[in-house]
Amino acid sequence: MNQTAWQRYQQLPLPTRRDVDWQHFDLRGLKLDNIEKRAQPVTVKLSGKVPTGVIFGELAKHRDAAKSHLGKSITIEERHKFTALHDALWDNGAILYVPRDVRVTEPLEVTYDLPNHGSASFPRTLVVLEPGAEATLVQKFTGSPAVHASGTEVFVQRGARLHYVSMQNFAPTTYDFTLKRAHVAQDAEVDWVIGMFGGALARYDIECVMEGRGGTSFMYGVGLGENKQQLGQFTRQHHQTGDTTSDLLFKNVLRDQAVSNYTGTIKVEKDSNGTNAYQSNRNLVLSDKVQCDTRPILEIESNQLRCTHGATVGRLDDNQLFYLRSRGLSLTQARQALIEAFLEPILARIQIESVREEFSRLIHAKVIR
Repeated sequence: MNQTAWQRYQQLPLPTRRDVDWQHFDLRGLKLDNIEKRAQPVTVKLSGKVPTGVIFGELAKHRDAAKSHLGKSITIEERHKFTALHDALWDNGAILYVPRDVRVTEPLEVTYDLPNHGSASFPRTLVVLEPGAEATLVQKFTGSPAVHASGTEVFVQRGARLHYVSMQNFAPTTYDFTLKRAHVAQDAEVDWVIGMFGGALARYDIECVMEGRGGTSFMYGVGLGENKQQLGQFTRQHHQTGDTTSDLLFKNVLRDQAVSNYTGTIKVEKDSNGTNAYQSNRNLVLSDKVQCDTRPILEIESNQLRCTHGATVGRLDDNQLFYLRSRGLSLTQARQALIEAFLEPILARIQIESVREEFSRLIHAKVIR
């Protein structure tokens, strides 16, 4: 246990609906008593071939290779209680370290198969691509822990390229608190796709920090909410220097009595001219009882740039349904076609066919019924 982080966790109050970022979430079912005693070891499953020099394994077995970057992005200064909890109790996870100018041609996959029955899990993932390196990483979280709080630190150095797909499909009783943060250097690129499918409550804090000129980030995500599921997406595109580009698109499909809250911030530091940032959140609601809130935010301290954002909440279009039915589709088939079309821009970002198909299967199972 990290005692400093544990003390911070104990000092930070449990969020309430008086907190702006938590006002739409119901935490009454969350049980944190004896959380440190309920923490269970994380099972890490790895697959994929790596070239010589690439490190892809369990963090616990590669701490020397990890020490120069581990904890440099997720620090004791994190502002909410569940990140402090993760920092205090994590004990294992996975590392991907790709040396300079090495290209990993096949996708690598890490799966966290987490314990069940009231347990708590706190995996950490570290990804480091040295200058000129390239890799594709798929990250999966499954199981039914009562509490899951994970952290992912990503460092994409000068001229490197990372395609990263992450998805969770927890049991409907899990409380999931996830932080993902990437640092993008000069002329580097990170291309993220995030899938949020399971859990009673799933809160994702996702940030790209643009640190070098010519850096590019793509942040795409999909959330599917059913029954009384609660989804929270808090994104941040942080441009610390100019001549950088970030592109973000998050889409949600909500039915039954699901709740979603999206808050997206574009932060541009002083003298970061030449920044080009775009942010969009689109929500498709399939029930009158859905609660959906979206809040785009711009914090701009430069004046020679292009920053745009947009958000929508809407239903399936009756005219489009009528048109498809007039061409012979049943109502169910027409609805399915429109939902698939709505989510296609997210699925199209996934470069691995098998993972794209897995996303599609989960979408069908949850919202096309």
